[in-house]
Parts: sequence; structure tokens; C-alpha cells
Amino acid sequence: MGIIVHYLKDKIIEELKDERRLGAKIRYIDQGEMLGTAHAIGRAEEYVDNETFLVVYGDLTINGKIIEKAIEAHKRRKPAATIVAVEVEDPWNYGVLKINKEKELIGVVEKPKKGEEPSHLINAAIYILDGEKIFKAIKETKRSKRGEYEITDTFQLLIDRGEKIIIYPTERSWWFDIGRPWDLLDANRIHMLKETSKQGWRRGIKIGRNVKIAKGVKLKVPVIIDDGCIIKKNSVIGPYTYLSKNVEVGVKSEIRESIILEETWIANYCSITKSIIGSHCTVESKVKFRSENKDRSTIKMTLKGRRVDTGRRRLGSVLGDYSTIGYGSIIEAGTTIYPKSIIQKRRLVYEDVEGVL
Repeated sequence: MGIIVHYLKDKIIEELKDERRLGAKIRYIDQGEMLGTAHAIGRAEEYVDNETFLVVYGDLTINGKIIEKAIEAHKRRKPAATIVAVEVEDPWNYGVLKINKEKELIGVVEKPKKGEEPSHLINAAIYILDGEKIFKAIKETKRSKRGEYEITDTFQLLIDRGEKIIIYPTERSWWFDIGRPWDLLDANRIHMLKETSKQGWRRGIKIGRNVKIAKGVKLKVPVIIDDGCIIKKNSVIGPYTYLSKNVEVGVKSEIRESIILEETWIANYCSITKSIIGSHCTVESKVKFRSENKDRSTIKMTLKGRRVDTGRRRLGSVLGDYSTIGYGSIIEAGTTIYPKSIIQKRRLVYEDVEGVL
């Protein structure tokens, strides 16, 4: 297996260092300058040569059986590329696939106007590629207006040459683009429901090693509490909540439908709902993460530099790694607090924060 890395390279390598447990031999391929998806895939040429190979983006949840079926379809039809696609209700928020009756790609329409989309199928970011054809086309792909080498432009180049790119359509129920916070929370919810019947779970609860849970704590299923966590008396954890390694939760705090990453300390009387809290964070006492707008409108968040409507009426916030939230602060729904930020005590935070507030 080859993993193309650049951003947070060292952290990815550290997380995947136990190759024996993963059952895979991993080769790390440094992308160097980040110049787009086609450029990233092109960096793998030496690794895969001209063989047929599988590409999966790193910010997805995947289903192995669907990938196996897509590979079978690729072997039968022998196209230059096979794209796994998912059917969505809001295609105007994505690059939409335009296909013919034979389920072959004609082109990609980026974020069409609502009602003008050519289909409800979007790129699931899983490809089976003919190495000989794709690498040649990547080398001839020109930079887009945003200065990147886009894999969709590479696909269009192949189509213009008469090469076939087939679409393997699927339903969205298994697919989450976890690059968006609300999708990550949805994925957490769905996978918790699926996993509760497996080994290591007991009545919807999975608890790691050396966990200390005080009297009066309520665990609402499903919930995962990883190794070394400490939960003090009368707190409420869950449902659909994951506490990563060595998280500490103080007295009478409530954490619901949230993800809390490793080495984070949440003090007393805190309330966190539908939020993602990064690693090595400090949340002081009586901090509240709100998950609804006062007027019950849908919540907006910043994504890749622009404000987008999440379509959700209940959604909390994202707190970046190594950040601190001061005593008594209130974080309004849809707020992003970037890594290494500091919110001083008793602040009402209703806009994104990067730095000190």
C-alpha cells in the first residue's frame, strides 16, 4: 500500500506505524508541493508503474465490498478509469457527473445551479485506474485557474481522446466525506451503530484500558471511552460520543454526540453537544458549546475559506488542537476555533477565531 503524504505527514506516519496490526506494508510517498489531486496521483507512478491500481482519498469512510464490485466492473470493461459515484440529494454542492446510457462519463459539472444538475451522481473520490493511460494523461494536464492539476481535467483529457471512463454508481448510505465536520459527526454516529454488536462492546458501551469512571456518571449508549480516560462524578457522556485516549472530564459535565480527541481536559460543569474537540485542548469550567441558533435557522460554517450552509439545525463547533477555552465562555453554533487559539474567560464567541480573543 502506498500513501501520498505532505500535510501532517509525521502525524500520519506515527498513527500508522503498527503495520503488523494493520496487516499491510506501507510505503509513504511525499507529494512535495501541494499542486492538486492529479499531481498527487502522478507522484505514485514509480510505485505502481503501469499496472492497474486503486486510489482512495484519505478523508473518506469506505466500504470494502463496494470497492471489490467496482474493481470487478473495471476488469470486465477494461476502461482507462472507473469512478465510484454516490447519489446525493444536494448535487449542486458538488462536482456532478454527466453520464451516458452506458454509464460512461461525459464530463463533470462543478457545483451547478440548483435544478440544472445533469444527474444526482457525484464523484466518491475512489478510482480504479489504468496506470499506463492515466500517468501519460496526467503529464499532459495543464494547471487549472486555481493553480492546481485537477484529476477531473485529466479525466476530460482521456475522454476527448476517445478513452472510456465508466461510472460505478452506489447509494450514499455508506459514504461520508469526513473533511466536513458535520459529515464526520454523521459518520461517527453511523459507525457506532454498526459496531455495537461486535467484540469489545457491552450493551452499547466500549471502554478501554485503565479508565477511571467515578460514581454517578451516566453513560448513554452508544459511547466509546478509550484508554486512560478519567470521568469525574455525576457527568453525562453520550450518546454517540467518542472520548479518545487520556481525555479527562470534570464534575457534572455533559458531552453528547461529540468527538473529543486525545489528551484533552474538560473541566467541571461544561456542556458540549454535536462538536469536535481537538487534541491537547483545555476547556475550563462552565464552558458551553451551543448547538442551535436562537431563531432555529440552519447553521452555517466556514469551509475552505467560505461560509456554507450545513443544512443542519443542530450542530456545534470545532475546536482545533492545542487550544484553550476560558472559564464561563459560550461558543455559538457553527464556530470554528483554529489550532493553538486562546479564548479568554467569559467570552461569547460567535465568529471564527484564530489566535487570542
